[in-house]
Amino acid sequence: MDPIKLKGIAEWPEPSTVKGVRSFLGFGNFYRKFIANFSDIAKPLTNLTRTAAGSPPFEWTTECQTAFDTLKQRFSTAPVLLLPDKAKPFIVESDASKFATGAVLRQADINGDLHPCAYISQTLNPAERNYEIYDRELLGIIRALAEWRHYLEGSPHPVEVRSDHKNLTYFRTAQKLNRRQARWSLKLSQFDLHLIHVPGTQMIQSDALSRRNGLDDSESDNEDRVLLPNALFVRSISPTLFDEIRNHAAKDLIVHEALEAIAHKGPFPMKSSLSDWEVRDGVILYKGKIYVPPSETLRHDLVRLYHDSPAMGHPGKFNTLELLRREFWWPGMYTFVYNYVEGCAACQQMKPNTHPTRIPLEPIPADPHALPFSCCTTDFITDLPVSNGFDSIMVVVDHDLTKGVILTPCLKTITAEGTAKIFHDKVYSRFGLPDQIISDRGPQYASKVFQELNRLLQIRSSMSTAYHPQTDGETERVNQELEIYLRLYCGNNPETWADRLPDLEFCHNTREHSARKMSPFRIMMGYEPRGLPSVFPTTNIPSVESRLDMLQKIRLEALAMHELARQQMADRVRQGSPKFTLGQKVWLDSRNLKVNYASCKIAPKREGPFEIVEVIGPANYRLKLPKTWRVHSVFHAALLSPYRENDIHGPNYVNPPPDVVDNEEEYEVEAILNHKMYRGHLRYLVKWKGYSSAENSWEPTHNLQNAKRILDAYKRTRGIQ
Repeated sequence: MDPIKLKGIAEWPEPSTVKGVRSFLGFGNFYRKFIANFSDIAKPLTNLTRTAAGSPPFEWTTECQTAFDTLKQRFSTAPVLLLPDKAKPFIVESDASKFATGAVLRQADINGDLHPCAYISQTLNPAERNYEIYDRELLGIIRALAEWRHYLEGSPHPVEVRSDHKNLTYFRTAQKLNRRQARWSLKLSQFDLHLIHVPGTQMIQSDALSRRNGLDDSESDNEDRVLLPNALFVRSISPTLFDEIRNHAAKDLIVHEALEAIAHKGPFPMKSSLSDWEVRDGVILYKGKIYVPPSETLRHDLVRLYHDSPAMGHPGKFNTLELLRREFWWPGMYTFVYNYVEGCAACQQMKPNTHPTRIPLEPIPADPHALPFSCCTTDFITDLPVSNGFDSIMVVVDHDLTKGVILTPCLKTITAEGTAKIFHDKVYSRFGLPDQIISDRGPQYASKVFQELNRLLQIRSSMSTAYHPQTDGETERVNQELEIYLRLYCGNNPETWADRLPDLEFCHNTREHSARKMSPFRIMMGYEPRGLPSVFPTTNIPSVESRLDMLQKIRLEALAMHELARQQMADRVRQGSPKFTLGQKVWLDSRNLKVNYASCKIAPKREGPFEIVEVIGPANYRLKLPKTWRVHSVFHAALLSPYRENDIHGPNYVNPPPDVVDNEEEYEVEAILNHKMYRGHLRYLVKWKGYSSAENSWEPTHNLQNAKRILDAYKRTRGIQ
C-alpha cells in the first residue's frame, strides 16, 4: 500500500493528554473486531484514560509507546486495511474541525463489513481556519475527493460521501455562490456523489483524524446551523436504503429460508414458487422487485420517502402504492401504504374534498386517434405570492391521451399575445400544433388577439359555459393537485413556488393516472423516468421497433381506459353528510373562515384538528376552538371531515414540552406565516414546531428573540424594515 494513502495514520503523533489517548482509542475501537487481542494490546493506553481519584498521573511509558506503534501498524495492514477495488462502491467519510480536516476511504468486504482503504489528515492554514463551519466541512470533502480521485472519478457506482454536519444536507436552499464555492461546485460536478448526513457518533474515524494530537484544537466546531449554497443535491438517506434492507434481510427467517432454498434448490416453505425469487448483492428479489423485510421502521421510512419527499409530492394512496411497487414488494404492502397515507395529517389538511359535486361534470370524449397534446386544456392559477417576479401559473394539460401537464410561471396580467407566446414555446416546440384548445372564458382566451391566432393556426377553441369553470373539469382537477403541492412544500416559504415548478411538473407526469392506469411519461415515452435513485441499474434496452410497438399498444390501452372512466364518472352519485361523535377530532373547512395566510391559494384547506365538545341536532357540532378565534363555534357537518391517525403512520403532532430558559418556557418556532399591525406594533402569525395549525398564534416581536434567523428571513422576503 502506498505510504501516502496512510499518511493520516503514520503521522499520528504520540498523545500528550488523556483526551488525545481517548481520541486514538475511539478511532481504533471501530476496527477492534479485525485485530486479534485488541484489548490486550491497548491495555497500557486504556489505563492512561482512568482519571478517577487515586489514579496515577499521566505518564507516557515504553509500554504505551509500544502499544501505540503496534496499533498504528495494525490499522495500516490487513485484515483491517482493504485494498481498493474499483469495481465496488466506495464510501468517503469526511470531517472538519477548527484546525484540520480528516477523511477515510472505505469499502465493504464479502461479508458486508466496512474496512478502511486509506486515511488522510491535513491541517488548515490561517485563512482556511477563518472559513464558516459549512465551508470547512465542504473543504474536507473536496480534499478527500482530490486525494482519491483516481479511484472515485468514473466509478461505476455512485460515491457515498458521509459527513456529520447536518448543514450539508441543505444544498437545495438557494444562495449566491462566492468564487471559492463556485470552484468547489465545479470540482464536485466531476463526481457522481450521494451526500449523506451521519450523526457524529457514527463518524469516529474521520472525526478523530481531524482532531488528532499535534494540531491546534483551541476551538470547538459544529455548533452553528447555516444553510449551504445550492451547489449540490441530496440524493440518499443515512444509512443508505440498500444497506438497511440488506441488514434487516440478514435477520429475517423467511429470507434465510429463501436463501438456503435458492442455494440448494431444495424445498421452499413459502406459498410462492421458487422461480419467483432470486438473490442479488445479498438482497432478495421477488418477481424482480426488492423484498422489504418485516421491519416496521424500515417499511415506514420507505413509504415516507415515497410519499412525503418533495420529489414525490404527497401522492394519494393509490399513487404512493404504485410508485413503491415499481421497485419494492412485501406481503400486506397495500394495507400498510393505505394506512400510512390515511394517517397523513398534511394530506388531510391540505387536499381538497374530491367527493362528487352537486353539479355533475360532463366529461369530454377523447379522440380515438389522439397524439400527445393534440387536444389541450388550459387555465391559470392566479394570485400567488410573487416569486421570481411571477404571481401566476399557466397550466396546459394533454386532455385526450397522456394527461401530462406543462407548467409555466407568468403574471396575472398576461396578455393574449403573451399567452400565445408561452403556448408556442412550450407546447408547439415539443408537440406541434394542437387540434383543439379547451379553455374557460377568462380574458386570456376571450381576447380578439388570441382568437385571431386560433384562426390563423386553424385551431378550434372550445369555450366553456360562462360562470362554470368546472366545465373544463380536467384542468380544474389538475389545478387542485398543483395547489396541494404548493401548500405542502411552499406553505412556509410561499415566495419559492416558482423554483418548485419543475419538480411539480415531474411529480404529476410520473404518477399513474387513475383513468389511464399508467403515467403520462410512460404513455409519452414508453418508460418511467427515475424520481429517486434506483437500487439496481436497468440493463435491458428494447430495440427501436419494439419501443414503437409498445408505445402504440400503450396509447390504445390508455384511450380505452379513458372511455371506461368517462362512463363510470357519469354513474356517480353524491354521498350523504358524514356523522361524527362526541370527543372525536375533526378538520374544519377554511373556505368560510377569515384566513391569516399570506396567500389564500396555497393556504391549508382545513384548520385543526379540533375536538367535538357537543352534538347539536343531526348535522351540527360545537368545536373546541382556540380562545383567540372570534367565530361562532357551531358548524354544519358538511364543513367537517374526520381527523385520522394510526399506528402505521404514527403521531402527526408530538406537542413537545417547552424548553425552560431563564426560568421561562419557550417553544420552538417552525415558521412565520403572516404579519399585521396591532396598536401600532407588528405582530406575527407563528406556526409552532410539533403542533397543529390549531395552535398557531399571533406573537409580538419580543416573543421571537430566539427565532431571529426565521424572523429575519421572513422580514427580508416581505420587505419589512
